Amino acid sequence: MQKEKLKISIKDLKLFFNFTLLFFVFTFYGCGYTIQTRANLPFDAISIGKIENKTLEPKLQDRFSRALAETFSEYGFHVDPSSRHLLECEITKFELMPVAERNMTAIQYILDIKAKFTVRDLKSGTSVVILVETPFITYFTSADRVEAILAQKELSTDSALRNLAQELIRRIIYEY
Repeated sequence: MQKEKLKISIKDLKLFFNFTLLFFVFTFYGCGYTIQTRANLPFDAISIGKIENKTLEPKLQDRFSRALAETFSEYGFHVDPSSRHLLECEITKFELMPVAERNMTAIQYILDIKAKFTVRDLKSGTSVVILVETPFITYFTSADRVEAILAQKELSTDSALRNLAQELIRRIIYEY
């Protein structure tokens, strides 16, 4: 009698295991998410070319070049000046706008950046133009002295540039 219960429990355990396995397979493969590996990248190396700053924000091109190089490396791309693929950029919008005020003093700001990228394949001569805006508009709050506001602005600018670089890489991986 106990052997029959044991066989039934093992059978139920196998059925439960199979059901769980099928559940995870359908969940991970049916939701549209895929794990991107280095082998899935459209190319493995990129060269960062000219970054043109058409805004009034000083040194934005230098900060963005650094953010691009770091972000490309994080996502598995080699940044190599002799690469077949060349990235050129034109930063067309950098807006810092107050969105909230207290006692006639701005206390919350919004930072929005827009850029036009061109990825050129130097061997085939083809190029792809990608327009990207900051996917997450960066907010910061400060009602302190001007020095504190400028420090918050610098931190928010770096964050927005990283977001812009990540959005560019996402588009290169999935749409290039």
